[in-house]
Amino acid sequence: MRRPMDFLRKNAIWIIALLIASLVMLEGPRALLIGAFVAAVAGLFWLLRGKARKPAAARRIEAVPKVVPLPLDRGSDTVRPQVLERVSLKTIDDPRLAAVVLMIQLVRTNGLLTRAERDAILTLMSDPLGIGDREHVYEQALQLTDRGRVFTPVAEDLVPLFRARLSLPERQQLIDMLGQVASAYGDASDLQREAIVRLKRRLFAPDAAAGRPLN
Repeated sequence: MRRPMDFLRKNAIWIIALLIASLVMLEGPRALLIGAFVAAVAGLFWLLRGKARKPAAARRIEAVPKVVPLPLDRGSDTVRPQVLERVSLKTIDDPRLAAVVLMIQLVRTNGLLTRAERDAILTLMSDPLGIGDREHVYEQALQLTDRGRVFTPVAEDLVPLFRARLSLPERQQLIDMLGQVASAYGDASDLQREAIVRLKRRLFAPDAAAGRPLN
């Protein structure tokens, strides 16, 4: 089948030209017969040409590798529940832990925690807070803070605990500790000083004003 096809494909122009010339020279029924013959040859030519191309096209399609979707790795997408869970600051019942949280958050609001600031916090945890296992409590408090988180909402959640558990001198002591931590690595920023002033105003406010948000 390939040889006749090659012959027709290579000489198709000459064959058609010869048949057209014959039609011009002939008239009557013979011309009609030759015309029908030309049409049949042309149709046969295109039919055979299409069949010859079809296997090649089929081979090209089969040669394309099939894309099989891989199963999703559900294990890598699974987030442990304890990672998502976050202890509410309002559930803290130890004012010493709450004080450490405030000291760390006061620094982390401005960026990274420096070694000088960390050392200052650990020193205050020993005296005056009197915390024995400082490293453990420090890490626990650190997990309750966020880098860049605004200090005021954190303090807002802890104010009721401080007002309920701390005496007036102890509240002032907390304010002093925050000031020491803020200036442990250079001067305290304006935002830190303003945050401490707002917290102090709230801690020493009369009971009627204790429920108002920090501003």
